[in-house]
Amino acid sequence: MDVFLLRASLSHDESVAESHRYLSPEGRRIVRALGNKVRLDDEPNFDHIVSSPLPTALQTAELFADRVDYVGVIEVLPSLTSRVPPELVVPTLLQRGNTIAVVADEPVLSGLGAFLIGRPTFPPLLHAQVSVIRDRQPAWCLRPGEIAKSLLLVA
Repeated sequence: MDVFLLRASLSHDESVAESHRYLSPEGRRIVRALGNKVRLDDEPNFDHIVSSPLPTALQTAELFADRVDYVGVIEVLPSLTSRVPPELVVPTLLQRGNTIAVVADEPVLSGLGAFLIGRPTFPPLLHAQVSVIRDRQPAWCLRPGEIAKSLLLVA
């Protein structure tokens, strides 16, 4: 089982309420490049992509899905924006298939990551960073602007 945790990309204006933000041109460029890199390096075959309902997360999910050739529906999970404990969210995610992508923001993603690997903490993701958990073990991450995957190190 592979879980790709993807943080929403850069928004246009941090002073606007989160529910009204959209991706900046730079944020769109970054997530497109990230999707291309993931497709070329890993060739994932996603069973499902789920997203937080926030506009930046949905836009990130759509752009990423396009670049990795995912043609399924992007499911919106409201529990990815609230303070729903990871132990209640993860079973819902794991029912979605063997290879899934979860697009949201912090601290939701690092909470899910920590729960999935059974550790108290998980490294927070940068905007448009993808961190991959393979069979409940940290595998690799790819940060914006980097040309190669890095080992995903956790404490």
